[in-house]
Amino acid sequence: MWAAGMLAAACAGLAGCSTPQSATSGPPGMSTAGVEIKYVDHHWMDADKFKRISEYFTGVENKSGRVIERTDPKVRAGYYFIVDLAWHPGVNLPAGTVAELDYVRNDNAITKHAKFVFSEDTGTLPEFCLGLTGADWPNKDETIIAYKLTLEDAAGKVLATRQSFLWALPDNVSGATAAASTTTANP
Repeated sequence: MWAAGMLAAACAGLAGCSTPQSATSGPPGMSTAGVEIKYVDHHWMDADKFKRISEYFTGVENKSGRVIERTDPKVRAGYYFIVDLAWHPGVNLPAGTVAELDYVRNDNAITKHAKFVFSEDTGTLPEFCLGLTGADWPNKDETIIAYKLTLEDAAGKVLATRQSFLWALPDNVSGATAAASTTTANP
């Protein structure tokens, strides 16, 4: 009898843990609090990496449920930031979420800026891709030496930010002090 009571208490405690209480700030589609950028990977990706079999039949890009935003939506090949979020199931970044990316390439110490506006709701996907494509990344042999990524809701409230180690260095050490150039994806 005592063991059954302990088992029931443990199950009740676990059931309370399964629903995140601080993950959202309102009903679905509202700004999302508690979003954390867990990991950012970045590298060149060729256009064929994004082609799916269904595209041969329809002629339309199939993103396979992934959120992919590009500075030039017509060009797929480019330098991509793959952003992995630490969040709870059911939490989403609504359409209109903005990703501000400041970066320095290895071929030029000028800080550049790209703005991505999410054209669709991310659903419960924990990962999305931001592509510097077309004129924003003409050479696949270049790479990033420093970056800062900021996610904002449609009202401009900062949801999360992440930067590389080198981004935190003082300007006189990193050399990245010039004016930023701006590009916008999916305005």
